[in-house]
Parts: sequence; C-alpha cells; structure tokens
Amino acid sequence: MTITREDFILTDEPHRFDMPAIATLLQGTYWAAQRTVEQVAESLTHSTCLVLTSAGKTIGFVRAISDHSVNSYICDFIVSPDYQQQRLGTWMLETLMAHPSLARTNQLLITKNAMPFYEKHGFAPHPYVCMKRSRILAS
Repeated sequence: MTITREDFILTDEPHRFDMPAIATLLQGTYWAAQRTVEQVAESLTHSTCLVLTSAGKTIGFVRAISDHSVNSYICDFIVSPDYQQQRLGTWMLETLMAHPSLARTNQLLITKNAMPFYEKHGFAPHPYVCMKRSRILAS
C-alpha cells in the first residue's frame, strides 16, 4: 500500500524503506537511542510498518507487532521535528490502525508523555500495569 498526500508518501512497502534513515530517526528518541541499524532492520521484518517520506527523505516511521487476530502493539512512532504540527502523525496513526493486518485487533501502546494525542484517537489508560523484562545480551 502506498498513499500520497500533497508532497508526502506513506507506504508499507519494505523495498521503499531506507533502513539507515529509519534508524537515524529512531536513534534520536529516548526509547531507541541505542538501537543499531541491524536491530532496527530485524525488528521491521517482524512488524507491520509505515514509512513517511517527502522529496525522497524519510521523515516519519511507525510500526506494530501483532498476531493479526487479537492484539497488536504500536511502537516506534516518530515524525521528524521539522515536520510536526502538520497532522502527519495523525495520518500515519489512522492509516496504521486501519491497516488490514491490524484493524480487527485490540491496539495497545506505551507512552511516556503523548497521552493527549493518543486519547484523540480512541486510546484510554489501561487498568493493568505495564511490566517489562529487559532482554539479556549474549556474552
């Protein structure tokens, strides 16, 4: 799927993904600053992803991990600061939530400070606590 809006292209087609550019966007965040290009590339192979470009430059990214039936987890959502406040994030999120592999799932996410944005899209606080077990690095 590829959708065009003005000068922007939103796609889920992996052959159009600029992996180093996606990694650079993610490395500028507090949650993925330490990820390597290789880690980013591997995580995309197991996810439903959307990449936003303008003039051939990667300016946005979002992905979801899903069983395609019951649950999906939306993560790694980023729009370059130079392109924020243009409703591009809304376009990306709405497109991802409606994606055929995710539309019929419960959609979950974790956020540190973007609750008002997500609430506008139907998300509400979950009554349970999010827990994490950090990955164990090979020696």
